[in-house]
Amino acid sequence: MLRKYRLEPLNGIGSALEFEWDSETGQLEGPDANVVKRFVEHAMRSGVGLGHPYPTPYDLKDPLHRPSELAVLLGNTFRLPPDLQAAYPKQPDDSTPDSALN
Repeated sequence: MLRKYRLEPLNGIGSALEFEWDSETGQLEGPDANVVKRFVEHAMRSGVGLGHPYPTPYDLKDPLHRPSELAVLLGNTFRLPPDLQAAYPKQPDDSTPDSALN
């Protein structure tokens, strides 16, 4: 099922990222679907994404089907909605409060 997203930039500068995504099929649609695809393509070249607590490396296998991986990719630049924030991977010693991801 496609879910609609509008992610605001963390720094408050620039445009929101608007897209629709189905994690089961990996389908992306909407005005910024190509931007999300470029994030994924760039990250898959190395197979690693850096995330919180920064700079923690996260292995990436299939961000278009794994919400935790897409959350890592988008969470450095955009405020994550509740479902992606909840999917964000936790490190065993992760003391970063969830509010830091907002």
